[in-house]
Amino acid sequence: MSRPAAIALNKPLLIVGVDRKLAGLACILSVIVGANGSKIAGLVLFLGLCMMGRRLTRRDPNIFMVINQVRKQKTLYDPIKREWFGLVIWTEDGVDG
Repeated sequence: MSRPAAIALNKPLLIVGVDRKLAGLACILSVIVGANGSKIAGLVLFLGLCMMGRRLTRRDPNIFMVINQVRKQKTLYDPIKREWFGLVIWTEDGVDG
């Protein structure tokens, strides 16, 4: 059973096939680079980010939402709080360690 309203609500907003947040970021970065340096470098940066965004969006339309959630959740993982693990090396005579 297909529910078109649910699909439409969960569909990411795309601009020219790229997530709107990445498209905005690419535009702002390219304007900054173009204003401070070469206009060609700004254009190449914009096209490169847009092509990368289209490729990622084609593979998974919600990839940027997932990346944003991971970015927010990474503060929960603190590797310093984890226990140290021991390394056991097996040799022909037995266990060295």
